[in-house]
Amino acid sequence: MRVFLTGATGFLGSHVAEALVRAGHDLTCSVRKDSRTRWLEPLEVRMTGLDLATAERGELASALSGHDALIHCAALTRARNEGEFMAVNAGATGRIGAAAVEAELRRMVFISSLAARGPDDSNGPVSPYGRSKSEAERLLAGLDGALEIVTLRPGGIYGPRDSDLLPLFKMAARGNVVVPRSSRTLQPVYVSDVVSAVVAALAAPVPRAPLPVVHPERHSWESLAGCLGEAVGRRGRVLRIPPAMFWTAGLISEVGARVTGRAPAMDRRRARDLSHYQWTCDVTATRLGLGWEPEVGLHRGLASTAAWYREREWL
Repeated sequence: MRVFLTGATGFLGSHVAEALVRAGHDLTCSVRKDSRTRWLEPLEVRMTGLDLATAERGELASALSGHDALIHCAALTRARNEGEFMAVNAGATGRIGAAAVEAELRRMVFISSLAARGPDDSNGPVSPYGRSKSEAERLLAGLDGALEIVTLRPGGIYGPRDSDLLPLFKMAARGNVVVPRSSRTLQPVYVSDVVSAVVAALAAPVPRAPLPVVHPERHSWESLAGCLGEAVGRRGRVLRIPPAMFWTAGLISEVGARVTGRAPAMDRRRARDLSHYQWTCDVTATRLGLGWEPEVGLHRGLASTAAWYREREWL
């Protein structure tokens, strides 16, 4: 299949690119001028310069022409304000979806997020990021009938090349892990399990609703901390702090980001998502709809991630 992949230089997208090449697909990857292409350079892929945030529909349709399917991984997970989230995660997604119709592609696989659904027992998304992903889903729904759309909603993804969880691994290696004082449970998902869902979505029947992609096992924060200690080979102390302290740390990070003009590494949304809300779901529909089965549990996944960090001297 001739596949066009966005977000290919990122954490998830680079793993998707590798899997598509292994599966024998003919792959084109969009890259920005300032993108680091180190994970793509060893692969037999075409790279085309394209900035999804600014590209108009005609330019996008021209880039997509001649392909069978589009996998849209590109997104902002950090932004300075809600407007940035909406412009890229919703606006650019709507434009590339419309361009896929114009270019007569058969299928689009959209990587949304569980944040678009919102946390357990909520009536919808509760953050700017979640609202931008939800709006993207709404825009794509308007194309129904003109394009086969499969929407996947991964939960918290971790694995090799991920920098977001690296500070937790470093803390564990020093003998302490700070976690929120919370009874909430977690369903993190290893990157290869998300990738297998994405690849399966290229050929599976089109589902009636977005499909969640998480590991079915549920873990407490204490369980996660214990697994981290085992992964780095050090059993240290687990420091449980009130959720309010997480929120304060996010606020401080936001203030610092305003000074530097950069998107914050931690913000109040991430802090609240981690410490206050619960994000769990049933993946039966995903298993049945995609013929998909998650294979990597938390112990094995964290150990593999730690080993990769050490090999690259990140840890």
